[in-house]
Amino acid sequence: MVRLSKRKKRLFNGLVIAIIIGLAFCLVFYFNLFYGIHLQSNDFLYRTADSNIKADTDNKIIIVAIDDKSLAQLGNFSSWPRSFHAQLLAELEKTGARVIVFDILFSEPTADDEGFATSIKQAGNVILPFACNLEASQAGELISLGSATRPLQVFEQGALALGFANMMPDEDGIVRRLPLIIQNVDAYEPALSLTAIAKYLRRPQIIESMPEDNYLSFAGRTIPLDNANNMLINYPGGPASTSYFTTVSYVDVLKNNVSPDIFQDKIVLIGATAFGLGDTFWTPLGRSMSGVELHASTIDTILTGNFLKTSPAAVTMLSIILLAFLCGLALLRLRVLWGILSTVCLTLIYFLTAFLFFDHGTILDLFYPPLAMAGTFIGITLYNVTSERLEKAEITKTFGQYVSPSIAKTILDSIDQGSLKLGGEERTVTILFADARNFTGISEKMNTQELVSVLNRYLSVIIKTTLQFDGMVNKFGGDSIMAVWNTPVECRGHAISATMAAIRTQQALKELPDRIKDLPRIEFGIGINTGIAVAGNMGSTDRLEYSVIGDAVNTAARLAGATPGGKVWVGPGTFDLIHDDVIATPLEPLSLRGKREVIQVYEVTDIQSLTSPEQASVLNLIPEGRG
Repeated sequence: MVRLSKRKKRLFNGLVIAIIIGLAFCLVFYFNLFYGIHLQSNDFLYRTADSNIKADTDNKIIIVAIDDKSLAQLGNFSSWPRSFHAQLLAELEKTGARVIVFDILFSEPTADDEGFATSIKQAGNVILPFACNLEASQAGELISLGSATRPLQVFEQGALALGFANMMPDEDGIVRRLPLIIQNVDAYEPALSLTAIAKYLRRPQIIESMPEDNYLSFAGRTIPLDNANNMLINYPGGPASTSYFTTVSYVDVLKNNVSPDIFQDKIVLIGATAFGLGDTFWTPLGRSMSGVELHASTIDTILTGNFLKTSPAAVTMLSIILLAFLCGLALLRLRVLWGILSTVCLTLIYFLTAFLFFDHGTILDLFYPPLAMAGTFIGITLYNVTSERLEKAEITKTFGQYVSPSIAKTILDSIDQGSLKLGGEERTVTILFADARNFTGISEKMNTQELVSVLNRYLSVIIKTTLQFDGMVNKFGGDSIMAVWNTPVECRGHAISATMAAIRTQQALKELPDRIKDLPRIEFGIGINTGIAVAGNMGSTDRLEYSVIGDAVNTAARLAGATPGGKVWVGPGTFDLIHDDVIATPLEPLSLRGKREVIQVYEVTDIQSLTSPEQASVLNLIPEGRG
């Protein structure tokens, strides 16, 4: 079984989390839980797309607008006689317009219908709209319920063709698509825009074939459709507030105030653009359009062949998982700032790719993949924070086996804040050495496992007491142990702390054989010294060890070697700092190995009561059994 290192395991677990987050967002996408926001996010593509790519119709479409100017001069639209429309057709017939399309539903009879019907028949190129009730089937296809509002029979008989003029706004009220065909029993009905193009191109049939695999073959074009036979409208002109199409006022055409040349061989759409007439719809461009402009945009999309289609669901899901994986990889492998910048860059690259694809007719999802990256960023960040806390807790626990928990926390906090100085510095430290007596004789009577077990019991007592008084266990030397105070972090009262630890250690070591049956008695001599030493990382770039070196350390080691079992001896540097707080006896000046001069040594037998709680607070010490 392959065992991964902690770093690789963390990377592996993080990537698994990123993929799980990606799969979760795939489910969110599949069930379209944020349908409205999803639709609106993709509208950003329409507003930033290059409109010049779409401008390729050579002004084949002219809109005759029933605008505010026409209403002001001709009165309320509901009161217009149909003779106005008959006169309009007569004017347009002179201009050579190839197809005339009304976006007005003539379903109610009036007194002057005969004249208008005659004009329609004489023109021979008029296309009229009808409206029908639409409903989606279980398969998502649009079907007509049979009831339709059609133009009067007298008008329908003279018209070149008919097409349904229904608009199908999405749930948020924005028109992004328009149904091109609807199924009515066993037949298909064409949309007004599709009918207009078929007659403009002089096609013998409007619907030349049935849709297949969500595509409709028409006039040498392959039109992408959705399951409801809707075509996405590729709005030309961008989000500009003015209409992209050449637009003239109805009243100007009626009064022959427009050059007839602009209608020559064009598709002429007649419809309401005045806001008060209520035939306006919101578009993904961020502005409203009249119904006649929507039909014009649909015609333009088909004529230019600048079709839009949404990317397949599989592509979107793959994008979600891939971006979540890459985002997770960046956050796990790079530093925090670089990870954030990489995530931002990934998002920008995806958006730029989406803009490029949109200009070539494919709509990449702008909501769920970036949302998946945001979710991955949050998830991996939480994972990193949690992992770092767990690792820090583990380090603190492990470190706490060598130093007290309070010192371990202080050291790790100092590392986090950058205030821990490593690499070697001089500072005043207190060093304690504890050395076993007659250990060689005891070891000859035991096998190795028994010897290690016995030694560890005694060393555990020394370690426990050292940590209790905020010391750091620095080294083990077989049957000896070294502890240090006041490094790597400052420890106030380090000399008295070390001395108290030594006194408590000797007491605990004397009691240990009485508590554990058959445990051989081992005595330790403890030597303590305070002085200047160099503390820092020792070794090489491949193997480092934090330690202290210097004459003060050597003196403590020699002092421990000379101290009888069960005793605590301190050097002059330590005694100068603790003489008011201990009961000590001066010994004969001692000549230590490696030292030219003799030094004054003191045997400490007990700790006096601290003079006040304030002193105990300063020293950060409350000895057991003392107030």
